Amino acid sequence: MAAADCGFCRRWEAQYLQDRKPKASLDWTGVRFTMVDIGTFRGRFGVNEAPPHLRPGMARALDAAAQSSLRGTPWFALFVDGEVRVHAFGVNAFETRIQPAMRAALREKT
Repeated sequence: MAAADCGFCRRWEAQYLQDRKPKASLDWTGVRFTMVDIGTFRGRFGVNEAPPHLRPGMARALDAAAQSSLRGTPWFALFVDGEVRVHAFGVNAFETRIQPAMRAALREKT
């Protein structure tokens, strides 16, 4: 989840994306990447703002966290088989939580 006025989001995108898709050098083959822009980092993000294919898993994750919505960008979630395996707020958390979990999930699928 990103926002047009989020400087941290732009820096993450510059490092990891090319034409709004993961850079080939990252070797994220097998990853379906979905970017959601909520307009402003002050905005809230709930199930209805999620792409349709992610709504069921997002709803379960928010229910489990007893939250109706999230706030803050950049926010990342790793969905595996429709379920949120890990989520994190901020670029550092992406690198320390999301990326390792994504690599582990890719290994599981091979």
